[in-house]
Amino acid sequence: MSYEASWELACENAPWSARDSAGELVFDGKAWILGGYTPGRVNDVWSSEDCLHWEASTTSAPWPERNLPSAVVFRDGMWIMGGVGRDGRGCLSDVWFSSDGRNWEEVLHRAPWGPRGAAGIVVHEDVIWILGGFDLDGFAHYNDVWSSEDGRRWERIRESSPWDRRAMHGTVVFGGGIWILGGGVYNTAWPFNTCADFGDVWSSRKRSAWRPVTHSAKWGPRRFHSSVVYDGMIWVIAGYRKGNLGDCWHSPNGKDWYLAQSAAEWAPRHEPMCLVHRDRLWLMGGFGGTLYNDIWVLRRRS
Repeated sequence: MSYEASWELACENAPWSARDSAGELVFDGKAWILGGYTPGRVNDVWSSEDCLHWEASTTSAPWPERNLPSAVVFRDGMWIMGGVGRDGRGCLSDVWFSSDGRNWEEVLHRAPWGPRGAAGIVVHEDVIWILGGFDLDGFAHYNDVWSSEDGRRWERIRESSPWDRRAMHGTVVFGGGIWILGGGVYNTAWPFNTCADFGDVWSSRKRSAWRPVTHSAKWGPRRFHSSVVYDGMIWVIAGYRKGNLGDCWHSPNGKDWYLAQSAAEWAPRHEPMCLVHRDRLWLMGGFGGTLYNDIWVLRRRS
């Protein structure tokens, strides 16, 4: 399945500091970046109507500094929850809401799903879903599933799912269901801190009834990648597997994967911010040989 496209450098140096692992959202006609790792964890909030010109809504939000949070748009506002805390040794379990990016309300100080970062999060059928993640205190990893109809009251739908415990995975809503793509298990042996990387794909259409789509996707085991839905397909972009990755894959069904680019114009990296805004796919920042604050846009060739 041919997809003729190329990445174009849209901005070499964005006004926000070079970073990875921020929360990224599209809300109120704007793209948003929440926190991240610069190095050092931050709690600034930036927005843009075109992904080129950015404005700081706040340089210091009331929520604690963090990276690898769960961020989602739900009920006319933006939500940020969990993530790795300022000292980098433990995770957070708070839930915050904002309708403008400047004023934030703490909805929960300690959510029942407990401290966790690098979890999957989506909104499906007007419900927030949290899937897996880790707690750096003891490097616990999860394959549980939680849901909430209001962001305040949470229900554990599954204590243990058929997919392996993991974090740093991709999570999207596609074809009427929730999808999990890859991810991994961490340990403390930096920089060789991979216990496991996964290249599997799972989907669920009915209240966390999971089925394996493939145990070995062509994009191979990886973590810290970006997963989005764009142009009617699921995309897996960049990531980490024994080094940073610079490839880009797409699939019409989650099983059959096609390489859009084996070596993108941008440098290999993991944990970039990827989002779809104004019918275009954007890649921003991330970490490769260094932290980046560049911005790239995918252009399909006619």
